[in-house]
Amino acid sequence: MSMAVKVIEVRLSEYHIKKKPDYVKLGGKIDRVIEKSFPDGEYILRALGSDDHPNLTLNKLAEIVLKTGTDRYDPNRKGVCHDEFCGYDYDIQAGTIEIRNGKLVIPKDYKYPTEFGDVIWHFYERASLDRGYAVRIDLLLVYDPKQLEKARKFHPKARSVRRGLNNYLYKFKRPKNKKDALLGIIKILG
Repeated sequence: MSMAVKVIEVRLSEYHIKKKPDYVKLGGKIDRVIEKSFPDGEYILRALGSDDHPNLTLNKLAEIVLKTGTDRYDPNRKGVCHDEFCGYDYDIQAGTIEIRNGKLVIPKDYKYPTEFGDVIWHFYERASLDRGYAVRIDLLLVYDPKQLEKARKFHPKARSVRRGLNNYLYKFKRPKNKKDALLGIIKILG
């Protein structure tokens, strides 16, 4: 039996992509929300921009995720970086986070000393490599890492064009129960 998924709404009216976001200030605000909302432990964090789902409102996208456990609602829709990862058996692209003693553990290689700040930096400055434009993060999905596993190659010649990016590919251990892996949805409202 699955536990209730936490649905958290945070208003960040100062966060938009018309100009470069203040990664540290915005990141700190969302980091505090994550720290208050989830106990110490490791988690899988997936960031989504509703711009990548143009036919859905933010609330409708959140409803789909809540119902199914994922934003992969259309089996015919190719995900970002599909060509790079088509040789892997994966369901989602995401990263790992850790909360220890009530605080997010920030890796030393982050450009900014905040989890969400690093995420929005990637989606503002690096998304153009994948999409050709910056993306505003509207949803953060928090998953139980015990319910996911690292993706495996199913094609022997599969490779990631950008080295190491395949470290962020995960497969649900129980594909018929993806929603059981979902622990929380954080909606970042404008």
